[in-house]
Amino acid sequence: FRLKHQTGRVRGRRSSVTMFRASLIALSIGFASANSMHLGKLCRGQTCDNPAFPIMDYAAGENKCVCRAHPCWDDNGAAHSCVGEDAPFLTFSYDKDLKLSCGCSSLPFYASTYIVKDLCPGHYCESRDHSVLDYDEAEGKCICRVHPCHDMDGMKHECNDPKFPILRYREDESKPICECAAKMERPVSDEL
Repeated sequence: FRLKHQTGRVRGRRSSVTMFRASLIALSIGFASANSMHLGKLCRGQTCDNPAFPIMDYAAGENKCVCRAHPCWDDNGAAHSCVGEDAPFLTFSYDKDLKLSCGCSSLPFYASTYIVKDLCPGHYCESRDHSVLDYDEAEGKCICRVHPCHDMDGMKHECNDPKFPILRYREDESKPICECAAKMERPVSDEL
């Protein structure tokens, strides 16, 4: 894979370190592909359709759900993107010190910063069968679970349209919903 940075300054040696971190993170979270059931419950009845702010998230300090831009689109002034067909999906994670790592994966990735950064920093799901990082409210701990759309009323949902490759879970007011979303790409204009 190749992680592309866009910034006004020269990245030099830091670029090599960033690339190394990105490759490690892409390997460690390469199987993740969806958002959590905990977030679906918190943000019931809401969705994010604006391509500039495609990630459903929870702002704990404001006690409300929000639509966010991908955190790697503004990583301390660097705008990351993934080029190439072998790993075209931009991923992110946070370590225990809340340091953002961006990488590229061959599998679609959709996660919430509330889960990945606020509740479960330093946690990664490496199993293809239990690829979704989530928070178990009853147990008060982070878990890796099966994608909720892989067994929704006995049906395994998939996204086979290359224009909408991300399998996304959310909850409506009365039922869970599995839907296919577009690949997250940073808008070209300064709408962020």
